[in-house]
Amino acid sequence: MSMNIENSRPALTTIERFSPIVSGALFLLPLLVAAAVGYFFGLAWELIVLGVVIWSDILLRIAGVNFRGRRKKDKVMAPRTVKQFSSHTPDPTLGWTLTPGSTNTNTIAIPRKNLILEYRVTADDQGRRVTSETDTTGKPAISFYGCSNTFGWGLNNEATYPWLVQADMPDHAIRNYGVSGYSLYQVLLRMEQTIEADKPETVVLGFSPGLEARSVSDHHYLRILSEQGGTPPSCLSLPAKDGKRTLKRFGLEAYKHLPLSDGSPLIKLVERRLNRALYAGRAQNDGHRKTTEHLLLAMENLCKKHGVVFHVQYLVANTGYRQFFHQTGLNWAPGPVDLDACNEAGTYTYRLDPFDGHPNPAANREYATTLAPILKQLLTTGTYKPAPGALGTTKRDEATESAIYPIF
Repeated sequence: MSMNIENSRPALTTIERFSPIVSGALFLLPLLVAAAVGYFFGLAWELIVLGVVIWSDILLRIAGVNFRGRRKKDKVMAPRTVKQFSSHTPDPTLGWTLTPGSTNTNTIAIPRKNLILEYRVTADDQGRRVTSETDTTGKPAISFYGCSNTFGWGLNNEATYPWLVQADMPDHAIRNYGVSGYSLYQVLLRMEQTIEADKPETVVLGFSPGLEARSVSDHHYLRILSEQGGTPPSCLSLPAKDGKRTLKRFGLEAYKHLPLSDGSPLIKLVERRLNRALYAGRAQNDGHRKTTEHLLLAMENLCKKHGVVFHVQYLVANTGYRQFFHQTGLNWAPGPVDLDACNEAGTYTYRLDPFDGHPNPAANREYATTLAPILKQLLTTGTYKPAPGALGTTKRDEATESAIYPIF
């Protein structure tokens, strides 16, 4: 995710709270328990109950518990950073988009190391990050969709891989619809909004299995996102009575807060448990997986309806969905770089080290170099699969697809 603006909550963010009835009941509960204990056992026990509640909060505060949990990505993140990002604007459907017709200089800083990274973000009048200094209107389009990796977090416009692909393919108009923090569901929504007007020859999805939790909006993801300034829409793939699966769509959803939770670890703990209950079932791995598969097929189905070739391009070395692509016959290619690779000095080769874990200019150059022959083959034949043997591919089997993934 890449939406936090410095260390304070962004001005664009509306803090979602539990209803006054829920909040009031929770705050009254320990008082009612204490009153009941006092009524039956005396004032001393009433004071003990209240003391235990207060002492629990103090102990949690002393322990420094922040309830963020241990995330795998923390292993590659830099020391505490201060990020300033002013290119987003709220959107009632997507949650947020790039501000159309804007140019902003954004920063990532590590104050204690006296380091700062500045980068320029320019969006055209359609809210797409620019891919060229020249006008490409009227040329056949190739549309790129994705999250911050496709958007180019931490990079100047000309260092992003859609810009580099545009330089390699001057006869086409490359559209960069990548937006920081987007889920695959937001990508699908954006694709539905734009594909008919753009009429692209090919749609490329910048993909990573790490996007799984975003689309379903489990409470862990929503908590992190609320700290960084976003309220997303979400969806969930559910089995239907006819044997197919249906994509249940939700509007904008947010992690909900209790009064005083920022100052009380005990209240924050209760807040976390309530959100866990509110979004129960969203964090299950099967829900993540099925929803991701459903969204990928929904994107391809949308592209088919508009006569567009759909391609999934991994931007990471993880190819955990290759069996799914093998079974469904979707166009796809493995990622050309390992973002965890380090040089002899222990510095990440393809990350924005030491600022954060996003792909750096070197990674984006590799993405563009890898995509050049892939796009040429897609434009010529409409299909692309990895070389047989290494990862294993077969012709698309409509019967197998229908049996295993009966969605449409």
